[in-house]
Amino acid sequence: MSVSTDREYIGLELKLARIRKGLHLYELARQVGITPARLSQFEGGHRRPPPDLDEKLRVVLGLPLGRG
Repeated sequence: MSVSTDREYIGLELKLARIRKGLHLYELARQVGITPARLSQFEGGHRRPPPDLDEKLRVVLGLPLGRG
């Protein structure tokens, strides 16, 4: 899997989990201590969250920790 595809997959995973939880983008961003714009970059596959933030997002969203 290429880096770009990996970022896109992670972004989609985050976005779908957020929607399933019934959270707005700004609500999740506030819960993990980042701006909605930064979260949008992750969800859009433009950037990959650093490991510490990835873990926070996964805990809040109820996703498995780690991503291989």
